[in-house]
Amino acid sequence: MKRLDLNFAPRSARYWWARASLALRVALFGAVLGLIAVLALLRAVHVDRQQLQEALSRAASTPAPAEKARAALANKETQLQDVAQVKAMNQAVLALNRPWAAVWDALERVSGAPGVQVAILEMRPDTNTSAPDSGVPPGMRLLAESKDSAHMLGFMRQLRAEPFFVSAVLNSHTVNAQDPNKPLRFEVQLQWTQASL
Repeated sequence: MKRLDLNFAPRSARYWWARASLALRVALFGAVLGLIAVLALLRAVHVDRQQLQEALSRAASTPAPAEKARAALANKETQLQDVAQVKAMNQAVLALNRPWAAVWDALERVSGAPGVQVAILEMRPDTNTSAPDSGVPPGMRLLAESKDSAHMLGFMRQLRAEPFFVSAVLNSHTVNAQDPNKPLRFEVQLQWTQASL
């Protein structure tokens, strides 16, 4: 005879679990265990990924020894450049603080003397002279041009006779052969003392 299903109980999970065969029950149990294993594996991968990212960020924030050495070298080079810039600025300030009015007055007295026909082309502060307390007298280089050597020598005699200047040394002289007048261009090293100011 045919079995009749006269169970009027509601069809819940418990009902279906009781009606399921043993193979289905084992398969469902295996699926749940597999799902738990996959979730545990995903969690472990996530934790490993976080630890790896933290390690990479720590490595990126702390420089390697080679990078530390490069940074220290760059810092040292910057300090050396700063020292060179400060030295150059100090020399420029010293050059600007020369007694230009007194120097110019002395040069006008010399060039206004009789028998002196010299054109002053350039005046450069001597950067080799350092600070006033170094003992080296301040000075400048003078580039001038004259008609001939007699005027140049007269100019040099007048410079040496000028009380403002401590020394006047002729460094070099050349004749401009391309100019039809053949002028004589010469460079003079002048020095004066701080007491003459």
